[in-house]
Amino acid sequence: LTCTMARGRNNNRTSHGDGGGAIHSANMAINKENDFKEGVKKLQNRATMTAELLTEGGEIETFLMEADPDNAEGFLLAQRNRLKAIAEGNAKQWDEIENFVQAVKDVRGDVQRQNQSGAAAGGEGEAAAAGADEAPDYERSIQEAVEKVRLGKESDPNHVPLEEHEMVMSLREKLGEKVKKRARNDDDDDLEIVNNVGSDDVHALKCPITGMFFEDPVRNKVCGHTYDRKGLNQLFSTRKTKCPIPGCSNNTLSLGQVEVDDEMKLKVRRHKTREEAAKKKRDLDETMDDDEEGGGYTVLE
Repeated sequence: LTCTMARGRNNNRTSHGDGGGAIHSANMAINKENDFKEGVKKLQNRATMTAELLTEGGEIETFLMEADPDNAEGFLLAQRNRLKAIAEGNAKQWDEIENFVQAVKDVRGDVQRQNQSGAAAGGEGEAAAAGADEAPDYERSIQEAVEKVRLGKESDPNHVPLEEHEMVMSLREKLGEKVKKRARNDDDDDLEIVNNVGSDDVHALKCPITGMFFEDPVRNKVCGHTYDRKGLNQLFSTRKTKCPIPGCSNNTLSLGQVEVDDEMKLKVRRHKTREEAAKKKRDLDETMDDDEEGGGYTVLE
Protein backbone atom coordinates (compact mmCIF):
# COMPACT_ATOMS: atom_id res chain seq x y z
CA LEU A 1 0.00 0.00 0.00
CA THR A 2 2.83 2.40 0.79
CA CYS A 3 3.92 2.20 -2.85
CA THR A 4 0.71 4.00 -3.89
CA MET A 5 1.88 7.30 -2.47
CA ALA A 6 5.59 6.65 -2.74
CA ARG A 7 5.30 6.54 -6.53
CA GLY A 8 4.20 10.14 -6.39
CA ARG A 9 7.73 11.25 -5.52
CA ASN A 10 8.81 10.57 -9.11
CA ASN A 11 6.06 12.85 -10.34
CA ASN A 12 7.36 15.65 -8.13
CA ARG A 13 10.33 16.09 -10.45
CA THR A 14 8.19 16.42 -13.56
CA SER A 15 4.78 18.05 -13.71
CA HIS A 16 4.31 18.27 -9.92
CA GLY A 17 7.32 20.12 -8.66
CA ASP A 18 5.39 21.32 -5.59
CA GLY A 19 4.68 17.84 -4.22
CA GLY A 20 1.39 17.64 -6.10
CA GLY A 21 2.18 14.16 -7.37
CA ALA A 22 2.50 12.82 -3.85
CA ILE A 23 -0.68 14.61 -2.74
CA HIS A 24 -2.59 13.21 -5.70
CA SER A 25 -1.36 9.67 -4.95
CA ALA A 26 -2.22 10.14 -1.27
CA ASN A 27 -5.77 11.17 -2.13
CA MET A 28 -6.15 8.07 -4.30
CA ALA A 29 -4.98 5.81 -1.48
CA ILE A 30 -7.27 7.50 1.06
CA ASN A 31 -10.27 7.22 -1.26
CA LYS A 32 -9.65 3.47 -1.60
CA GLU A 33 -10.04 2.82 2.14
CA ASN A 34 -13.48 1.26 1.70
CA ASP A 35 -12.19 -0.89 -1.16
CA PHE A 36 -9.38 -2.16 1.06
CA LYS A 37 -11.86 -2.96 3.82
CA GLU A 38 -14.40 -4.66 1.56
CA GLY A 39 -12.24 -7.77 1.18
CA VAL A 40 -11.87 -8.04 4.95
CA LYS A 41 -15.64 -7.68 5.38
CA LYS A 42 -16.30 -10.56 2.99
CA LEU A 43 -13.86 -12.85 4.80
CA GLN A 44 -15.36 -11.92 8.16
CA ASN A 45 -18.91 -12.53 6.94
CA ARG A 46 -17.98 -16.01 5.75
CA ALA A 47 -16.26 -16.80 9.03
CA THR A 48 -19.27 -15.53 11.00
CA MET A 49 -21.73 -17.60 8.99
CA THR A 50 -19.54 -20.69 9.47
CA ALA A 51 -19.33 -19.97 13.21
CA GLU A 52 -23.09 -19.93 13.45
CA LEU A 53 -23.21 -23.39 11.89
CA LEU A 54 -20.68 -24.63 14.46
CA THR A 55 -22.36 -22.98 17.44
CA GLU A 56 -22.44 -24.87 20.73
CA GLY A 57 -25.56 -27.02 20.95
CA GLY A 58 -26.30 -26.52 17.25
CA GLU A 59 -27.42 -29.09 14.71
CA ILE A 60 -23.91 -29.92 13.50
CA GLU A 61 -22.56 -30.45 17.01
CA THR A 62 -25.54 -32.64 17.91
CA PHE A 63 -25.12 -34.75 14.77
CA LEU A 64 -21.35 -35.19 15.19
CA MET A 65 -21.64 -36.07 18.87
CA GLU A 66 -24.13 -38.80 18.00
CA ALA A 67 -22.29 -40.07 14.90
CA ASP A 68 -18.72 -39.97 16.23
CA PRO A 69 -18.62 -39.14 19.97
CA ASP A 70 -14.93 -40.10 20.33
CA ASN A 71 -13.64 -37.56 17.82
CA ALA A 72 -16.39 -34.96 17.54
CA GLU A 73 -15.33 -32.80 20.49
CA GLY A 74 -11.71 -32.50 19.34
CA PHE A 75 -12.76 -31.77 15.77
CA LEU A 76 -15.22 -29.05 16.80
CA LEU A 77 -12.69 -27.43 19.13
CA ALA A 78 -10.08 -27.30 16.37
CA GLN A 79 -12.49 -25.76 13.87
CA ARG A 80 -13.75 -23.17 16.36
CA ASN A 81 -10.20 -22.17 17.29
CA ARG A 82 -9.37 -21.85 13.61
CA LEU A 83 -12.36 -19.55 13.07
CA LYS A 84 -11.29 -17.37 16.01
CA ALA A 85 -7.78 -17.16 14.53
CA ILE A 86 -9.28 -16.06 11.21
CA ALA A 87 -11.33 -13.38 12.99
CA GLU A 88 -8.21 -12.11 14.78
CA GLY A 89 -6.41 -11.98 11.43
CA ASN A 90 -9.27 -10.00 9.92
CA ALA A 91 -9.25 -7.62 12.89
CA LYS A 92 -5.50 -7.11 12.55
CA GLN A 93 -5.79 -6.39 8.83
CA TRP A 94 -8.67 -3.97 9.49
CA ASP A 95 -6.57 -2.05 12.02
CA GLU A 96 -3.58 -2.00 9.67
CA ILE A 97 -5.72 -0.48 6.91
CA GLU A 98 -6.98 2.23 9.26
CA ASN A 99 -3.45 2.92 10.52
CA PHE A 100 -2.14 3.18 6.98
CA VAL A 101 -4.89 5.55 5.82
CA GLN A 102 -4.38 7.78 8.86
CA ALA A 103 -0.62 7.78 8.25
CA VAL A 104 -1.13 8.81 4.62
CA LYS A 105 -3.39 11.65 5.78
CA ASP A 106 -0.70 12.81 8.22
CA VAL A 107 2.05 12.74 5.57
CA ARG A 108 -0.20 14.49 3.09
CA GLY A 109 -0.76 17.21 5.67
CA ASP A 110 3.00 17.59 6.14
CA VAL A 111 3.52 17.98 2.38
CA GLN A 112 0.74 20.57 2.16
CA ARG A 113 2.21 22.55 5.05
CA GLN A 114 5.67 22.48 3.42
CA ASN A 115 4.15 23.81 0.20
CA GLN A 116 2.42 26.61 2.08
CA SER A 117 5.66 27.49 3.86
CA GLY A 118 7.52 27.59 0.54
CA ALA A 119 4.86 29.84 -0.98
CA ALA A 120 5.00 32.16 2.02
CA ALA A 121 8.78 32.41 1.63
CA GLY A 122 8.39 33.75 -1.89
CA GLY A 123 8.84 30.44 -3.67
CA GLU A 124 12.37 29.81 -2.39
CA GLY A 125 11.36 26.50 -0.81
CA GLU A 126 9.63 25.48 -4.02
CA ALA A 127 12.66 26.26 -6.11
CA ALA A 128 14.91 24.35 -3.75
CA ALA A 129 12.64 21.32 -3.89
CA ALA A 130 12.54 21.45 -7.68
CA GLY A 131 16.32 21.62 -7.91
CA ALA A 132 17.08 18.95 -5.35
CA ASP A 133 19.06 15.94 -6.55
CA GLU A 134 16.97 13.53 -4.49
CA ALA A 135 13.18 13.43 -4.31
CA PRO A 136 11.56 13.19 -0.86
CA ASP A 137 11.36 9.62 0.45
CA TYR A 138 7.60 9.48 1.00
CA GLU A 139 7.63 5.71 1.41
CA ARG A 140 9.83 6.01 4.46
CA SER A 141 7.74 8.89 5.76
CA ILE A 142 4.59 6.77 5.51
CA GLN A 143 6.20 3.81 7.25
CA GLU A 144 7.32 6.04 10.12
CA ALA A 145 3.87 7.64 10.28
CA VAL A 146 2.19 4.21 10.40
CA GLU A 147 4.37 3.24 13.36
CA LYS A 148 3.55 6.52 15.08
CA VAL A 149 -0.19 5.96 14.61
CA ARG A 150 0.08 2.38 15.89
CA LEU A 151 1.99 3.39 19.03
CA GLY A 152 -0.46 6.22 19.63
CA LYS A 153 -3.41 3.82 19.55
CA GLU A 154 -1.72 1.29 21.82
CA SER A 155 -1.00 3.98 24.42
CA ASP A 156 -4.64 5.15 24.38
CA PRO A 157 -6.48 4.07 27.60
CA ASN A 158 -9.46 3.09 25.41
CA HIS A 159 -7.36 0.89 23.15
CA VAL A 160 -9.01 -2.49 22.54
CA PRO A 161 -6.60 -5.45 22.28
CA LEU A 162 -6.86 -7.70 19.24
CA GLU A 163 -8.53 -10.56 21.12
CA GLU A 164 -11.30 -8.17 22.22
CA HIS A 165 -11.82 -6.60 18.81
CA GLU A 166 -15.46 -6.35 17.72
CA MET A 167 -14.89 -8.88 14.93
CA VAL A 168 -13.48 -11.45 17.34
CA MET A 169 -16.11 -10.90 20.02
CA SER A 170 -18.95 -11.09 17.49
CA LEU A 171 -17.65 -14.37 16.10
CA ARG A 172 -17.25 -15.84 19.59
CA GLU A 173 -20.87 -14.96 20.30
CA LYS A 174 -21.93 -16.80 17.14
CA LEU A 175 -20.00 -19.83 18.38
CA GLY A 176 -22.16 -19.77 21.50
CA GLU A 177 -19.50 -18.47 23.88
CA LYS A 178 -20.45 -16.10 26.68
CA VAL A 179 -18.44 -12.95 26.18
CA LYS A 180 -18.22 -9.87 28.35
CA LYS A 181 -17.91 -6.77 26.24
CA ARG A 182 -15.34 -4.20 27.30
CA ALA A 183 -16.68 -0.91 28.63
CA ARG A 184 -15.29 2.17 26.90
CA ASN A 185 -14.96 5.76 28.06
CA ASP A 186 -16.19 7.42 24.89
CA ASP A 187 -19.45 8.64 23.37
CA ASP A 188 -20.46 5.12 22.38
CA ASP A 189 -21.48 4.54 26.01
CA ASP A 190 -24.43 6.86 25.38
CA LEU A 191 -25.83 4.53 22.73
CA GLU A 192 -27.87 1.69 24.17
CA ILE A 193 -27.87 -1.30 21.83
CA VAL A 194 -30.82 -3.66 21.98
CA ASN A 195 -30.45 -6.95 20.11
CA ASN A 196 -33.25 -7.96 17.76
CA VAL A 197 -31.75 -11.21 16.42
CA GLY A 198 -32.18 -14.60 18.06
CA SER A 199 -31.02 -17.90 16.58
CA ASP A 200 -34.37 -19.65 17.13
CA ASP A 201 -36.71 -16.66 16.92
CA VAL A 202 -38.70 -16.55 13.67
CA HIS A 203 -39.61 -12.93 14.41
CA ALA A 204 -35.92 -12.05 14.19
CA LEU A 205 -36.02 -13.14 10.53
CA LYS A 206 -38.67 -10.55 9.75
CA CYS A 207 -38.25 -6.84 9.08
CA PRO A 208 -39.25 -4.78 12.14
CA ILE A 209 -40.84 -2.25 9.78
CA THR A 210 -42.79 -4.40 7.29
CA GLY A 211 -43.28 -7.50 9.45
CA MET A 212 -42.35 -9.67 6.46
CA PHE A 213 -39.40 -12.05 6.02
CA PHE A 214 -36.25 -10.23 4.99
CA GLU A 215 -35.66 -10.10 1.22
CA ASP A 216 -32.93 -7.48 1.01
CA PRO A 217 -31.67 -7.14 4.61
CA VAL A 218 -29.31 -4.32 5.58
CA ARG A 219 -27.55 -4.01 8.94
CA ASN A 220 -27.07 -0.75 10.80
CA LYS A 221 -23.34 -0.28 11.53
CA VAL A 222 -24.11 2.10 14.41
CA CYS A 223 -26.65 0.18 16.52
CA GLY A 224 -26.38 -3.29 14.96
CA HIS A 225 -30.04 -3.66 13.99
CA THR A 226 -31.27 -5.12 10.71
CA TYR A 227 -34.08 -3.93 8.44
CA ASP A 228 -35.27 -4.77 4.96
CA ARG A 229 -34.24 -2.14 2.45
CA LYS A 230 -37.83 -1.80 1.26
CA GLY A 231 -39.00 -1.20 4.83
CA LEU A 232 -36.23 1.32 5.43
CA ASN A 233 -37.27 3.28 2.35
CA GLN A 234 -40.85 3.25 3.64
CA LEU A 235 -39.65 4.63 6.96
CA PHE A 236 -37.66 7.40 5.28
CA SER A 237 -40.69 8.33 3.15
CA THR A 238 -42.41 9.35 6.40
CA ARG A 239 -39.36 11.49 7.31
CA LYS A 240 -38.61 9.39 10.39
CA THR A 241 -34.94 8.99 11.37
CA LYS A 242 -35.20 6.98 14.60
CA CYS A 243 -34.31 3.28 14.66
CA PRO A 244 -37.63 1.38 14.82
CA ILE A 245 -36.37 -1.14 17.38
CA PRO A 246 -38.00 -0.35 20.76
CA GLY A 247 -35.45 0.94 23.26
CA CYS A 248 -32.79 1.81 20.69
CA SER A 249 -31.39 5.31 21.16
CA ASN A 250 -30.15 5.74 17.58
CA ASN A 251 -32.04 8.87 16.48
CA THR A 252 -29.96 9.62 13.38
CA LEU A 253 -30.86 6.67 11.13
CA SER A 254 -29.64 7.13 7.55
CA LEU A 255 -28.72 5.08 4.46
CA GLY A 256 -25.08 5.87 5.17
CA GLN A 257 -25.30 3.80 8.36
CA VAL A 258 -26.38 0.54 6.71
CA GLU A 259 -24.62 -2.22 4.79
CA VAL A 260 -25.79 -5.47 3.18
CA ASP A 261 -26.44 -8.15 5.82
CA ASP A 262 -25.28 -11.39 4.15
CA GLU A 263 -25.57 -13.27 7.43
CA MET A 264 -29.29 -12.49 7.72
CA LYS A 265 -29.81 -13.52 4.11
CA LEU A 266 -28.34 -16.92 4.94
CA LYS A 267 -30.50 -17.25 8.07
CA VAL A 268 -33.70 -16.57 6.14
CA ARG A 269 -32.71 -18.94 3.35
CA ARG A 270 -31.91 -21.72 5.85
CA HIS A 271 -35.19 -21.17 7.69
CA LYS A 272 -37.22 -21.38 4.50
CA THR A 273 -35.32 -24.52 3.44
CA ARG A 274 -36.05 -26.16 6.81
CA GLU A 275 -39.72 -25.15 6.57
CA GLU A 276 -40.01 -26.64 3.10
CA ALA A 277 -38.33 -29.88 4.25
CA ALA A 278 -40.64 -30.07 7.30
CA LYS A 279 -43.69 -29.54 5.09
CA LYS A 280 -42.61 -32.30 2.72
CA LYS A 281 -42.11 -34.63 5.68
CA ARG A 282 -45.57 -33.82 7.07
CA ASP A 283 -47.15 -34.43 3.67
CA LEU A 284 -45.29 -37.74 3.39
CA ASP A 285 -46.36 -38.80 6.90
CA GLU A 286 -49.97 -37.95 6.12
CA THR A 287 -49.83 -40.01 2.94
CA MET A 288 -48.39 -42.99 4.83
CA ASP A 289 -51.05 -42.65 7.53
CA ASP A 290 -53.78 -42.70 4.89
CA ASP A 291 -52.27 -45.86 3.41
CA GLU A 292 -52.17 -47.57 6.78
CA GLU A 293 -55.80 -46.72 7.52
CA GLY A 294 -56.83 -48.37 4.26
CA GLY A 295 -54.63 -51.41 4.89
CA GLY A 296 -52.48 -50.47 1.96
CA TYR A 297 -54.82 -52.30 -0.47
CA THR A 298 -57.48 -51.25 -2.90
CA VAL A 299 -60.48 -53.59 -2.89
CA LEU A 300 -61.92 -54.27 -6.29
CA GLU A 301 -65.49 -55.56 -6.63
